[in-house]
Amino acid sequence: MTSRDTVLVLTSAGDPTAEAVVGALTRVGATIARFDTGDFPLGLGLSATTTAAGGWAGSVSGAWGALDLERVGSVFYWRPTSFRLPSGMSPADEVWAAVEARHGWGGLLASLDARWVNDPVRSAAAEYKPLQLSVAARCGLAVPRTLVSNVHTDAVDFARQVGGPVVCKPLSSLVFGEDGEEPTKTYTTIIDPASVDADGFAMTAHLVQEYIDKAYEVRVTAAGKTLLAVSIRSSSPAGRVDWRADYDSLTYGRVSVPEAVASGIDRFLAQMGLAYGAFDFAVTPSEQWIFLECNPVGHWLWLEHEIGAPIADAIAELLLQGTRE
Repeated sequence: MTSRDTVLVLTSAGDPTAEAVVGALTRVGATIARFDTGDFPLGLGLSATTTAAGGWAGSVSGAWGALDLERVGSVFYWRPTSFRLPSGMSPADEVWAAVEARHGWGGLLASLDARWVNDPVRSAAAEYKPLQLSVAARCGLAVPRTLVSNVHTDAVDFARQVGGPVVCKPLSSLVFGEDGEEPTKTYTTIIDPASVDADGFAMTAHLVQEYIDKAYEVRVTAAGKTLLAVSIRSSSPAGRVDWRADYDSLTYGRVSVPEAVASGIDRFLAQMGLAYGAFDFAVTPSEQWIFLECNPVGHWLWLEHEIGAPIADAIAELLLQGTRE
């Protein structure tokens, strides 16, 4: 029987977060294969055949050598790039080749008998914030009162029912730029729905939520059963609404996760099929933890640098468990 002793790292070249995990794996002598799916087909060769046991035998090869797919015990999937296709193809051929590559790669990778951190299909499903809020509530986590709507009058009525400030949040993590401008991030914003343009509001879905009066926020990085929690406090008005809006105003500290919250996080990961998640909580002055969201590919490296939280080591250990099973 082939030993599944290899950790496969799928990421873009030079990604600092992936580098930190690779470094942690290297320190403990793990067998690592690393490449970017974006190097296919120009820099990678792929060939696999079915086996009598129902799996796939084959390899991925590049300038660095070849990877035996049957030796992969775990996969760290961290923001790999899109396929780069040969120049000179027609637009129709580019679309067809990219779809075929995605189904070929995706089908083979999904067939691996390996532990994923995280499975990209599960991650994609977990990006839906309305789903997150429903699952979090079913797992025993407190969630804010929330409206998803494009009906202006419903947003006005919702704010009236809340009886206090409400915020509007983006439903996705899309970052975009127009006419050559720098990409723009959309942060959580306090709004008065009555003053919002009704026609503009009707153009798409919006997430409107009660504003939580918070003492501070917490980012919990969950790697399997390991929870590393960091408090985030802001000294600026913008940072208190959304700490991502003013990193220079932030201070950090290590905190413990209440048992009930830890149990809810564990159930959330199990129900969503995730091995890793970056959870954001608002903590009220009375120390109630309110779930805001979970990012299945959430950044954490800056927290490791700020306070020395051993997040890369925790993810590396999670990956190594897959090579021991």
